[in-house]
Amino acid sequence: MFAVVEGRSGAAQPGTVAILGLDGKARATATFQPRVGPVIPDAYTPLQGVAQVVGSGVYYIDGAGVVRLLTAAGGPRVVATFPLQPAQEDTWFAVSPDGSNIVAGIVTFPALGPIIPGTGWNSLVGPTRFDLEAAQAGGQTKTLVHLEAPAGSEPTPLFPVGWTSAGSVVMVPQYLTSQNTWPGGPLYVIDAQGKQTQRLGGSDCTAASITANGYIPCTTAGGTGVSVRTQSGELVWTSRLDAFGAWRVLVSPDGQAVLNDGQVETHAGGLVAMPSGFRLQGWLNASTVVGRVQNENGDEGNLLWIDLAHPSTVHDLGLQADFVAKVS
Repeated sequence: MFAVVEGRSGAAQPGTVAILGLDGKARATATFQPRVGPVIPDAYTPLQGVAQVVGSGVYYIDGAGVVRLLTAAGGPRVVATFPLQPAQEDTWFAVSPDGSNIVAGIVTFPALGPIIPGTGWNSLVGPTRFDLEAAQAGGQTKTLVHLEAPAGSEPTPLFPVGWTSAGSVVMVPQYLTSQNTWPGGPLYVIDAQGKQTQRLGGSDCTAASITANGYIPCTTAGGTGVSVRTQSGELVWTSRLDAFGAWRVLVSPDGQAVLNDGQVETHAGGLVAMPSGFRLQGWLNASTVVGRVQNENGDEGNLLWIDLAHPSTVHDLGLQADFVAKVS
């Protein structure tokens, strides 16, 4: 089984989550209030996906900051609440492997002010705030870190991106917004108080993701080339892919392949040819990728899966949705 999210007609963010079988049939479905991403003049804000799989369930966050768990056996049920204001917030979260703890990093950007004369952009009014919050499943939320920066500057956020045997892993983004490439940032393990205790991937590694067993798609020295490394910084192999948008670069569960939104490469066999326009979204297993074909007009087709051993054979799941991850 695997999890997907679906957007309502005309909505920029998804409002439905589902667990499906490879036959495309839903085992469980839930709707939720879509989040509203921040509006930043003349720039974009890289956003974490609203859903992530841990074990046999999919955890997802709504526009009010409520994190729920959906499983094939039932649900949804609320596991944590990280209160959000209606707009101008960028939230990243991670869940421990046993589902007992949730941590969230929330950036609150300044409010939108009057249009800047001579442009089509709104001004930004007020400070930028960051909160790192944590909760035990079903328990109260507590603030671990609170930062506030005056207009024209930014706090240094900690965005949760995963959880490994070393603990909760956060990214310190090099940039909160971008007009071009976005490299993510260095990854750190944090303790129960939100303090950084260990840098992962080596002193020159920047990334925006890490697998559950600690493989990281690193970029270095301000470049966009990708190398796969372990938590300790050991080089596993060097890829020919680039990480123009680090949040789109994902390592396979076994660390032996890596994808971005347009290409996939294996350590043993090199680049694997994908169908024209195929936009990769993730790994169903170590040798199977999932994604959608994006047409020239920008419309996207059905969700598809491809076995890398037979890349010319495309399996159509028959639904308009975006892949999250495999469900155990």
